[in-house]
Amino acid sequence: MDPALGIADPCPNNVQGSPAHLFLTLINALMAAKCPLGSPDSYPEDYGPKLSENEKFDFIIVGGGTAGSVLANRLTENGKWKVLVLEAGGYPSATSDVPAMLFSLQGSHEDYQYQTEPSDTSCLGFKDRRCNWPRGKLLGGCSSINAMIYLRGHKKDYDRWMEMGNPGWDWDSVLPHFKALENLQVPHLVNSTQYGRDGFQTLSWYDSGQPMKESVKEGAKELGYPTMQEEDSLKLLGYLETLSITEQGTRMNSAKAFLGKVKDRKNLHVAVNSFVTRVLIDEDTKTARGVQVKVGDKTLKVYAEREVILSGGVINSPQLLMLSGIGPKAHLDSLGIPVIKDLPVGENLQDHTMFIGNYFTLDKSAVAAQRPVIDDVYNYFMHRTGDISEIFVTNLLGFINTRGDADRPNVQFLHVGFKPNDRYLIGEMLRSFNVEEVTAKSFLEVGFETPRMSIYPIVLKPKSRGKVLLKSVDPMEKPLIYSGYFTDEDDEDLELTLEGIRYIERLLDTEALSKYNPKMINVRVSGCEDLEFRSDAYWRCMIKHLTSTMYHHVGTCKMGPEGDATAVVDPRLKVHGVKNLRVVDASVMPEIVSVNTNAPSLMIGHKAGEMVIEDWWLRHDEF
Repeated sequence: MDPALGIADPCPNNVQGSPAHLFLTLINALMAAKCPLGSPDSYPEDYGPKLSENEKFDFIIVGGGTAGSVLANRLTENGKWKVLVLEAGGYPSATSDVPAMLFSLQGSHEDYQYQTEPSDTSCLGFKDRRCNWPRGKLLGGCSSINAMIYLRGHKKDYDRWMEMGNPGWDWDSVLPHFKALENLQVPHLVNSTQYGRDGFQTLSWYDSGQPMKESVKEGAKELGYPTMQEEDSLKLLGYLETLSITEQGTRMNSAKAFLGKVKDRKNLHVAVNSFVTRVLIDEDTKTARGVQVKVGDKTLKVYAEREVILSGGVINSPQLLMLSGIGPKAHLDSLGIPVIKDLPVGENLQDHTMFIGNYFTLDKSAVAAQRPVIDDVYNYFMHRTGDISEIFVTNLLGFINTRGDADRPNVQFLHVGFKPNDRYLIGEMLRSFNVEEVTAKSFLEVGFETPRMSIYPIVLKPKSRGKVLLKSVDPMEKPLIYSGYFTDEDDEDLELTLEGIRYIERLLDTEALSKYNPKMINVRVSGCEDLEFRSDAYWRCMIKHLTSTMYHHVGTCKMGPEGDATAVVDPRLKVHGVKNLRVVDASVMPEIVSVNTNAPSLMIGHKAGEMVIEDWWLRHDEF
C-alpha cells in the first residue's frame, strides 16, 4: 500500500485560490523528488524473464555486487563479448539510496541475514550467542548496504600479498586500478594527484560540522596522532575524514556506478532475483561449462563459452564451489557430494572485529545546534542535503599503533554519535547487532535527551581464523559460519582490543574531550556484572560478549601460487585444477587489508577484468 494514501488533511479547505495552487505545487515537487530513490531505471533492465534454457554467453558472472559489477563493466567494454550477470537479489530500494538509513537495511530482504555458529570465545552477549553477519542480497551487494566508506589500504597490505607468492598484486601494480575506477568529486582535493577522475565510482566527502568530531581529532593530537589529509592517507597513522561512495547525497553503489551508467550496452545482460545453485563442471576435463540457476519458479541451465566467474562474496562463493564439488574432500564426502577438486574452500576466513561495548554520554555542547527533524526531511528530499545525506561523525576514522613498534596501525577506531532525542539510531543498531535483551535495555536506559557516543576499536590484522562449511546439499539453506573470533593461541586479538579500549579511555581524559564531561556507561552483560567496572577482567569479559563484525569478511577462496596447499585460486584468480572458472571478490584476499574492504574489492574487480581481457582478448588474437 502506498503510504501517501494514508495522508489526512487536518484542516481541509482553509487554503484556496492562488495559495492553494502554491501549496499543491509544493506537494507535487515533494512527491516528484522521491522518484529517483530506489528507481530500477538506475540499472540495466532485468533480463531474467528473457533467459532461456541452454542459452549461451561468453562469460557468466555469478553476483552483481561490489566486484562483480566492476568486472561486468570491463568485460562489456569491447562490445563483442556477451556477458550475463546473475544476481540473487533485486534492485536496491529507496532505503538503500539514503545514506543515514543504512542500519535499517540489516535484517531486511536486502540482507542475506547470515549468523555465526555459537562460540565459547565470542558473541556471548548476543541472542543465542550468535553474531549477525549482514551481506547484501541485491544489486551492488554489500556496497548497497554498507557505510559507504572509501579507503584503499596500506601499501604494505598489497606488498605482503606479493610476498605470499602473488605477483602483480603489490601496491605499485594495484594503484593504477584504483585510479582507473575512481571519479573524485571533492572541491578541496581538486589539485590532488592521488585519485582518479575519469572512472565510474563517484567519490565524495562531507564535513559533519560536529564539535565532538573536532574534539576527537584534537584529543588524538594530544596523544600523538595527527589529523591526516586524504592525499597523505596512505600513511594510515592518525585520524581522517574519509571519502565516501556517494553522489549528491545519495549512495552510489557499485551496480549503479558500473552497470547503471552503461546499462544500454547491448552485450550486457543482468538478471535479478536469479539464484545460482550449481556450477556445471565437466568431470572428465574438469572444465566449467555454465551454471544452473533458479529464476522465479523456473530452473535453467545456461552456458559460458569462455568462463564462469564467481563474485558472490566471502560466504556465497565458497558455498557455491562446495555445492559444485570443489572443496575439502572430507567435508564433501560427508555430505555425499562427488569431489571434482580437493581444495581448502571456506578456510582462511578473516574479519575485522569490532567491540561495541564503549558507550558514554557527553554534554550538549558536543553537538551542533539541531534543526527540526521535518527540516532535515525536507532538505533531503528536495536538495539531498543535511544530516540524512550523511552518516554523522562515522566518516571520521582513527588509526593507531597501540605498541608504538611499527609504522603502520594495528587498531582502527570507528566513531558513532547519537544526537539528543534520537531514538532511531541506537535502537536500530542494537537490533542489527542482535544484542541480548537485558544488555539492549541497559543501552536504552541512558537518557535520550543527552548526546551519546561510541568509539569502537577494531583489530586490523587479526590472528584468528574462521571457516565456512555447508550445512546440507540444499543450495537454499544457509551455510555454517564459524567466525573464529578470539581463537588465536596467544589471545593477541583480545589483548589488542583491550589496548584499544585503554586508548579510548586516555582519549576521553584529554583536555579536548574532558570539557564535555564524558561518562562511560556500565553496560549490563550477563556474566560480567560481578567484575570491577573498567578493570582488565571486566573488559576482557565484555570483549568476548560484545564484539561483533565490522562487516569486512575476506579470505575463504584464498589466492596463492600452485603448490600452496592453503590456496583456492592462483594469482590470476583461476581456481586451481579447474579450467574456465575464476573467483573475483573479497574471498580471494590471502590476508585482510588494514582498512574497510569496499575499495579493495572494487580494485579486485577492475584488475580481474584486465586479466580476463589479457587471457582471452589479447592471447586469442581477437583485437
